[in-house]
Amino acid sequence: MILLILTLIPLAGGFLLEFLVCQFTRKGSRLWKLLPPVGTAAVAAAITAYRLHLWESDNSPVTQLLFIPGLPALGFFVGLFLGWKLYRWLWKPKIVRDKKGGK
Repeated sequence: MILLILTLIPLAGGFLLEFLVCQFTRKGSRLWKLLPPVGTAAVAAAITAYRLHLWESDNSPVTQLLFIPGLPALGFFVGLFLGWKLYRWLWKPKIVRDKKGGK
């Protein structure tokens, strides 16, 4: 259950966010498409810095540093990548070759 919370939920969130950003900014600026990865990196860095500060105290184990910011951030980045790949697969031009054309 904990792996579901730490990996699959951020993966689904990243997937949906990236697909929706790509879908709604189809004709817009490319800078909008950079917001989800940059925002995710900033949030993951902030949580890691906070966890490092806690880790320096005697109350926090090493696993908190690895599992809390690392695993959800990894799942979210994988979700962002998968959402982008699905968007590209659905909307890129398809090349149809005629089998009888001689080539």
